[in-house]
Amino acid sequence: MKINEVAIIKVGQNISRIADNELNKNTFYTFDDLNFDLAHLDEEYVKKNKNSQSNYLTYRGDIVISFVGTKAAVITEKNQGKLLNQNFAKIIIDESLIDPYYFCYVLNEANQIRRQKFTLMQGSTLPKMTPAILKNLHINLPNLQKQSLIGRAYFNLCKRQKLLKQQSELEEQYFLKLIQKSDVDNN
Repeated sequence: MKINEVAIIKVGQNISRIADNELNKNTFYTFDDLNFDLAHLDEEYVKKNKNSQSNYLTYRGDIVISFVGTKAAVITEKNQGKLLNQNFAKIIIDESLIDPYYFCYVLNEANQIRRQKFTLMQGSTLPKMTPAILKNLHINLPNLQKQSLIGRAYFNLCKRQKLLKQQSELEEQYFLKLIQKSDVDNN
């Protein structure tokens, strides 16, 4: 089935249509926020059968996709209340049919979607997902229990990858300081 048969896609607000005084009042959701959300499985998140009413503000548990990075994540409490610009969209699903974490896995990593994205974005000088492409992607949905297992495993993997990257960066800083200290001691 196509994504538009199981989800509603609401594109973020065009920034040029926001008054200057309103721009200063809001914090915008960024790609860094999306990467944070992608690496943080929200264990406290309780499934809700209603989606947030605002098209442009993020709420805990919403699914957001970046059209530029073509990545999706579930909003964590830390990024709740931020404004989505036109480079992002909120995806509203029926959580009694689709696990939000599984849906993000499928959009980000599943071979079935990856092949479709590659084909549909071919010929672009700068490959960018569009709402039309997103709506027309075909998705297969296993039972909800399997979706939940896969989705949580995926988010735990993302968290592990982030922690390994942080560990590597800290080790690099530590060893560079040791080398620099040794160099200073020799002079």
